[in-house]
Amino acid sequence: MTVTYLKQAVPRPAAEHNDIRDIVRIMLTNIERGGEQAVADYAKKLDRFTEDTVLSDTAQAAACARVSDELKADIQFAHANIRRFAEAQQATVQDCEIEVMPGLIAGQKQIPVSCAGCYVPGGRYSHIASALMTITTAKVAGVGHITAVSPPRGGGIPDAIVYAMDLSGADLILNLGGVQGIAAMAQGLFGGKPADILVGPGNSYVAEAKRMLFGEVGIDMFAGPTDSLVIADHTASVETVA
Repeated sequence: MTVTYLKQAVPRPAAEHNDIRDIVRIMLTNIERGGEQAVADYAKKLDRFTEDTVLSDTAQAAACARVSDELKADIQFAHANIRRFAEAQQATVQDCEIEVMPGLIAGQKQIPVSCAGCYVPGGRYSHIASALMTITTAKVAGVGHITAVSPPRGGGIPDAIVYAMDLSGADLILNLGGVQGIAAMAQGLFGGKPADILVGPGNSYVAEAKRMLFGEVGIDMFAGPTDSLVIADHTASVETVA
């Protein structure tokens, strides 16, 4: 059978990858030297955001209140499923200790990290699922402090993402995206704690920032594009396929 491509990706030139590395390296260096002020400067320049970086309890409550009951129910449904699965996963990993031979004791102990930094994409679309998947999992694991960031759009992080972060148990929410968001979590800026691990997908700059910080902090993975393939014929339900 002949395969006909409806769309094909165009490989990025090597120079573009080098440019991203250089830009991210410079940004991380500037933030390491300039701290919170450097982060605020990048937020103003790149996201045109000049409001408070830290989402206050009042602003957080107001954002949650603006989310419709229907959307809240959908987010709660997803959160409950994710939490149940995370709890089931945790139950499969148990502490143990055994005396292999007289005087030789071996074992394993599961100790949660002290702080997790969760990046939630929010460019074109509100990635509610990323908030639920990262923060909920860390919470179930017993992580002591969870900082969550997401790119501000207009007046700040979209309400639905804030609600998902709040429901999942984020301890600190920052109106930050991109490299500056990753760096702020890694350094524990704006009242946070230095992250032991950085998790969550993002664009090329976010992925490169995580790559460069790996070793200084842990990371989950280098997230790339996600492809889905649906094979269906004329008998399939349009709603199910969608």
